[in-house]
Amino acid sequence: MIKRTLVRMTIWNSAVVFCLLIILGGALYGLARYRIYSDIDRHLVFNMDNLYQYTLPNGEHVLNVNWDEPERFFMTFYWDSNDTLIGSIYYKSPYDKLASKLREKQGHMEPESIRVGKRTFRFVSRPYLGNLPMIEKLSDTAPLKTLQAITEISTEIHYLKLLLRNISTGIGIGALLSVIAGYGLARRALIPIQKAWDKQRQFVADASHELRSPLSVIRGQTQILLRHPVHTIEEESAPISAILSETKRMRNMVDGLLLLARGDSHEEVILCQPVRVDGIMKEIAKKMEPIIDYKKLRLELHVEGSELLINGDEDRLIQLFMIVLDNAIKFTQADGQINLGCLRQGKSVLVTVKDNGVGISEHDLPLVFNRFYKGDSSRDRGYHGAGLGLSIAHWIVDQHQGSIHINSALERGTEVIIRFPLIS
Repeated sequence: MIKRTLVRMTIWNSAVVFCLLIILGGALYGLARYRIYSDIDRHLVFNMDNLYQYTLPNGEHVLNVNWDEPERFFMTFYWDSNDTLIGSIYYKSPYDKLASKLREKQGHMEPESIRVGKRTFRFVSRPYLGNLPMIEKLSDTAPLKTLQAITEISTEIHYLKLLLRNISTGIGIGALLSVIAGYGLARRALIPIQKAWDKQRQFVADASHELRSPLSVIRGQTQILLRHPVHTIEEESAPISAILSETKRMRNMVDGLLLLARGDSHEEVILCQPVRVDGIMKEIAKKMEPIIDYKKLRLELHVEGSELLINGDEDRLIQLFMIVLDNAIKFTQADGQINLGCLRQGKSVLVTVKDNGVGISEHDLPLVFNRFYKGDSSRDRGYHGAGLGLSIAHWIVDQHQGSIHINSALERGTEVIIRFPLIS
């Protein structure tokens, strides 16, 4: 699936970039063509609309146009009412092919292009307004009817074709680069998707494995009960107790999975209000005293300051500290010691849980917050938890804009450091 998605994303990315190149190239060519043609047309129209005759001091009659910009080379054709070409400026012998085509276009008042052989011309027509007496003298048979201004644009057409060819080459190179870039972008975009996919597959596999164990126990103990349907509850108390224990374990696992799933989808809401962390730590230490005594451990609580307030959800904070303290109790041998600390440090509240238990190996330490991850030490000591506790703890800390860090080494104990922002 990931490979198919990669191919599709590459095609789509490349297609989008290719279309953008075509649009940009077309816009560049269109703008260049428009600017060139508009400049030529402006010259032609102005020359036609502002052509006039005046007399030099020596009595010679000339035609002129009041034009401040450098004049572009152009020809002027004059047609009488019989559609006869009676004269042209700059060319005593006008082009026959050009003249024959222009004869049919005397009524075209907008600038237009015309091709004669390998050469391209631009022209505009205007009706004669009677302002050129010296031209009227050239026609003896019919009055002057139409004036046409023509200029050659073969050079401009050549450069426009060259520009179009360069743009096309650029688009071709850009298309190739877009495929390469599209593939690279697609691979980069799919990295988190691939990680999420792998994580989901691992999650499903781990959840299936963890749920299979209690279900197997429940099924086996139930089969034992069915072998002796006439036995009393007291006689079958051992398998019933095992079923209840595994059911409780499976329920805790499902509750943890639902909590993390709701957290991932942002459905689980943390109700934050001012909470005294020092009060929570004292309450937890008091509740855990019987378990500490049963495990033959020593618990020391050290609180600096009072009313260490943070914005938090009291129930979730109790769950967080119980998870961390429960792990410390599980992995600390008899006659071991656990230290709880709660103090103000700058603008933060620092909570520490330190034990002198079995510790965590250097290999396992970076993985302890992964869901369903259980290190070797838990297996060696016979604990078969689901491996969700620290994942839930990490999520709770994140929801309170805090941080959690674990320092540990094998046979040297473990220290969990939790930091929350303090209310001023």
